Amino acid sequence: MDPKISIMIAGTYPMEDYAWMAREIELYGFDELHVADDLIMRPAWPILTLAGHHTRKIKLGPAIITPQLVNPAYHAANLVALDELTGGRAICGIGRGGFNAMVGLKQPASTIKMLREAVQVMRRLIRRDTSPFAGEYYTATSELVFDHKPVRSEIPIFIGTWGPKISQLAGEIAEGVKADCVADISYVRTLIDNMYIGAQRAGRVPDALEFTVGPLCSVSMDRNAATSMMKRFLAIYLPFLSPIKETLGLDEERIKKANDAYLTGDYKKAESFVTDDMVRAFSLTGTPDEIIPKIEALLDAGVTHLCFGPPHGPSVEEAITLLGERVLPYFRS
Repeated sequence: MDPKISIMIAGTYPMEDYAWMAREIELYGFDELHVADDLIMRPAWPILTLAGHHTRKIKLGPAIITPQLVNPAYHAANLVALDELTGGRAICGIGRGGFNAMVGLKQPASTIKMLREAVQVMRRLIRRDTSPFAGEYYTATSELVFDHKPVRSEIPIFIGTWGPKISQLAGEIAEGVKADCVADISYVRTLIDNMYIGAQRAGRVPDALEFTVGPLCSVSMDRNAATSMMKRFLAIYLPFLSPIKETLGLDEERIKKANDAYLTGDYKKAESFVTDDMVRAFSLTGTPDEIIPKIEALLDAGVTHLCFGPPHGPSVEEAITLLGERVLPYFRS
């Protein structure tokens, strides 16, 4: 069976651009369109509304929403509305969230319990279940029920994580795992193994679950331009990529220097601190012919779904074209 191949876009573009992006991604035949819901960017739900209105077949949804920032009942309401708009094409990724500290949110005492309860509340609402729910983090009374019937009583929910224990939780209760911003084979294998542990513990069939990896991507026919773009992008995001960077033993001093230089506007200096090893650990970067073997290695490691993450390349138009015309057909043959 062919692997699923998808694209994730972030809220970094003018709103008017998302309609043509969604149309192009669907026309090329990608399986899904994921939209990042990062705190410092345009939020996912209005982008998904635009994308849903301008597409007809592709599955789409947020990746990743956090129930710590917004109550899962509100996320469920948006998800059900998207599913209605798209005629049952909605999907949803949920996770702890990477930018919560920016608004003073502290890590919960038990991320596992918080996410488990959040998924339970969302599914309860989607099914229009009126039984009371009283958890440690979330509560739902019998009055909390949609006044309209959702298109579907079940909408796929996967869990986004970089941690082994949350991967086990996903194996127990979710459609699968999505690990964004990672391309390191050994790290990916660890998360897959833990998803399987959770599935077996819950009496589920592990092979029925989906493991999605969402490496950062910078693809161009100009390899140097693609690499420069990725190094600049990593200079922004490397401080937030825990625990991957610690597990892989990446140089924290270089990461700090790269981020400091970027924040002062010295982008070339910022790039100079980002090593090629860092680029390889988190991304698919280079020409189409250069990234295809890296994708094959991830699939051989057990990945069943690959989703190209931002920034995509020096030119998003060129990147979507190259991924659609040079990379996707290789894995459809």
